[in-house]
Amino acid sequence: MKMAESPKNEFIELMTENSKVNGLDELSSRISGILFIEPKEIALDELAKRTGYSLSAVSTAMKFIGRAGIVKRSKKPKSRKLYYYMEKDMIDMWTQLMRRKHENIILPSKQKLPRIIEEYKLEKSENSEEELRIVENYYKQVLFSEQLIKDSIKTLEQYEVNK
Repeated sequence: MKMAESPKNEFIELMTENSKVNGLDELSSRISGILFIEPKEIALDELAKRTGYSLSAVSTAMKFIGRAGIVKRSKKPKSRKLYYYMEKDMIDMWTQLMRRKHENIILPSKQKLPRIIEEYKLEKSENSEEELRIVENYYKQVLFSEQLIKDSIKTLEQYEVNK
């Protein structure tokens, strides 16, 4: 019979599985779960110890997670150790994610796609008409996505105000 897990370990497992569903690999997912449950920052070497992965593998995973903007990295005075902390406000994390998607995907696409569409209309290659339809459809989806993102941000911000 398997020994009952602690609530902390169960939560870490839940967060690991949730992160994997969102596209993170096993190690990055596990690190995210550990960082989320920890009330204080945690050293890189401690993360390696808890995950059972090498310091190098954990460091690489932290660089990947860090690019998502959900983890803060710091050093303590007179120490060379790196420490990591994850914000605990999931709603704020989602809001930031939506804003980054809007700024880094939607806005550049809205700026570039009309010109690309116009260039396709002038092109007369074998597949240009079909490609034009694909690009026009993508542009419509970008515009629709922009509205979804704006609505999501508004809803998330209202939640923050009302909590």
